[in-house]
Amino acid sequence: MTRISYISSFVISTLLLTGLCEKVLGQNTGIAVDEAVHDYGVLENVNLLQSEFIVKNNSDKNLYFLRADVAKNLKVRINKKALLPGDTSMLTVIYQPGNTGNFNEKIKLVTSASGDPFVLAIKGTIKSIRIDNTTACFNFSSKNRNNQEVAGLQVILPVEKKPDLPQQIPVEEKKAVDSIPKNNVEPLPSIELLDNRLYKPNNIVFLIDVSGSMGDSLKLPLMKKALHFLIKNLRDIDKITFITYADSVSLVHEATPGTAKKELETIVNGLHSKGYTKGAKAILYALDIALNNYIPEGNNQIFMATDGKFAFYEGHYKQWVEKQGDKKIILSAIAFGNDHAAIKNLKDIAAKGKGSFIRIKNSQQAESAILDEVKLRSKKD
Repeated sequence: MTRISYISSFVISTLLLTGLCEKVLGQNTGIAVDEAVHDYGVLENVNLLQSEFIVKNNSDKNLYFLRADVAKNLKVRINKKALLPGDTSMLTVIYQPGNTGNFNEKIKLVTSASGDPFVLAIKGTIKSIRIDNTTACFNFSSKNRNNQEVAGLQVILPVEKKPDLPQQIPVEEKKAVDSIPKNNVEPLPSIELLDNRLYKPNNIVFLIDVSGSMGDSLKLPLMKKALHFLIKNLRDIDKITFITYADSVSLVHEATPGTAKKELETIVNGLHSKGYTKGAKAILYALDIALNNYIPEGNNQIFMATDGKFAFYEGHYKQWVEKQGDKKIILSAIAFGNDHAAIKNLKDIAAKGKGSFIRIKNSQQAESAILDEVKLRSKKD
């Protein structure tokens, strides 16, 4: 099934998570998102469309979602029924088109905020509809026994979704994918995209900020989604280390092989926020761990994931260079949030570490952001 996922909606003001531009759309300014209308443009061979809206409570009062008024061919889900001031939540709109042609569907959210319902919209033009067993069996009236139905708005706990195979596969990887036996069963999401013939072994260290500010309802979940997607594609020649940092630095698991997927997924699921940030100390500690597990002729890389800023002075950088010696360790930064000073700081750190600056703003980006960077750095000459 083709998955088309975008972030949309509400009155726009700055979201800490998504770096949204500011727009006033005449709707209640206590609610914020990136854009009120998502335009899919022209689509072909589609069945279900899924749009993700990141909603923020921009007021100083608790915000409650009471109901969603939508047409029968839409379903609205949200992972929180109530938002504290400044908190964010993921709202998903699933649309099953019944006909080809233009569509312009409204989602009217009734909340505890005063005024008329808050209106989102999805629109586009459908050239053709793909009919398959997934389409035929999809039931918008079904309930999950662990979820709550609130007048058209389904309140759900975040569930890890098996990622779909990327829509476009690089030419050099197509042979590896084409070699997989074809049958009537949907392709497994764990199809190996890190072909041994094309990519070097990886020694990856994840340095994850679990300070209090990462406790935002979506920052860590987006990080976890990116990690789960990577884990599904790791090989036996890859190894991964998890280090967390806040008021202290903690080695969670060291040099776990890529085939220990259940163990790695359990580690990722157990990540939670606490304390405040001590970044410089954590970077140098991660470097020690990366050097301990160094793979000659491989990709040795540290990913620092954070939404904050911290001091990484020239003295720290000097230690970084001296510790490496003639070994090459890449340091890439994964950024969450919209703090311009923090973003600039992280870009500088990534540049010093000869790595990439990666910005994760939404669920769609999270699926491939880290894997794409690993592929870039481990690609054989």
